[in-house]
Amino acid sequence: MRILFCNIAWMDYYKGIVPGKDEPKGGGSYVKENLDAHEKHNFDVVPLSKDAGYPEGEYCLGFVETKSTNGETRNQLKIEKIDGCEACKNETQVDDVLVVYCALYPDAIEKETYVVGWYKHATVYRNYEVIRFPSDDEEGYYDQAYNAIAKKADCVLLPRPARRKANKWKVPRKSKGVAYGFGQSNVWFAQGREDNEYLRNFLNKIVNQIEEYDGENWLDKQPERSE
Repeated sequence: MRILFCNIAWMDYYKGIVPGKDEPKGGGSYVKENLDAHEKHNFDVVPLSKDAGYPEGEYCLGFVETKSTNGETRNQLKIEKIDGCEACKNETQVDDVLVVYCALYPDAIEKETYVVGWYKHATVYRNYEVIRFPSDDEEGYYDQAYNAIAKKADCVLLPRPARRKANKWKVPRKSKGVAYGFGQSNVWFAQGREDNEYLRNFLNKIVNQIEEYDGENWLDKQPERSE
C-alpha cells in the first residue's frame, strides 16, 4: 500500500486558528515564531469546481512542511520514496496514497506522537499547489498551499480524546531501541518494511485500524467561536 506519514502541528479541529480555542502547538520554529501554521486548514472541508482543476465536490487540502535546506525555498516532497512509487522520479504527483497526519501531543512530558487524522486515496504533489479562497479579513482572500488533496468522504479527523487513548494511535520516532519512525524530517515514507518485521507489523496495525475505524469523525465539528 502507498502510505505517507506527515508530522504537523497539533490542533483540535484544523478549521483555522481560533484564539483561545484552537491554536497550533508544536510543529517547529515557524509555529513558535509566527503563532501560525499552514496546516491549520488541513481538515477544513472546501467545495471545489472544475475551475480549480478538480471534479466538482467537497475536498480537504493537506499541508505538511517539507522544510528548506537553503533557508529560502522549500524542498520538494520526494514522492518517489513512497512505497510503490519508485518509478515516479519525473512525476509531479502520485495518486491513491494513504496520507496519515500525526502530531506531537502538546501536554506530554516526553515526546509522544499520535495520529490525528488521515486522507484515503489522496493525490500527493511533489511541489506545493495553491488555491485562493475568499476571506473576511482586510485582504479579502487567503492563499492555501497544499501538497495533498482528497475527497471529503475519504477524510477522517480523530476526536482529540481518541488520539491518545490506550496508545492505540501512537507513532514511533527513531531513537535508541527504535529502528523506525519519524526522524528529523516532517515526512516519513516508512521504507524497508520487507526487511523489518517490527515496521511491517506496525504498518499492518495502523492500516487495519484506519480501515476498520467507525468512530466519531470531527471533520464537520467546529470550535466554538466568540461572536
